[in-house]
Amino acid sequence: MGQNFISLIQDSFANVFRHKGELAERFYHHLFTALPEARGMFRNDFFHQKEMFVMMLASTVRSLSSEESFEALGDRLARQHASFGVSSDQYQAATDALVSAMKDVLGEDLSQEEEQAWKMAISRLTRKMARDPAGQVGSGV
Repeated sequence: MGQNFISLIQDSFANVFRHKGELAERFYHHLFTALPEARGMFRNDFFHQKEMFVMMLASTVRSLSSEESFEALGDRLARQHASFGVSSDQYQAATDALVSAMKDVLGEDLSQEEEQAWKMAISRLTRKMARDPAGQVGSGV
């Protein structure tokens, strides 16, 4: 990922983070609309789940400046999500849900360039997560 894309994400993150509660709400709305079966994956305290989502987003932004950090984050998230059997298609739906949520929440404050940069970063992370720790693509549910 080019430095220009990283800068776009990092520069827009303060605005994104300012709307973290609404962003998490809209993300899960879009995710469950696209994948109603995904609701069953979330059995714990949903408030806590939304907080973890926001923390993952912040970790992603922090890790972008270091390929090693980004890879480590992807590996850690892949291990954490491995037991859920999430497929590549489901990860793609999550990426789309996040981009849709950002557009809902930020509206015109999210430039087309920022949207593309976020989509690229999240797609790259979810592709990493779709592989198990041995590097195999997840078979999914």
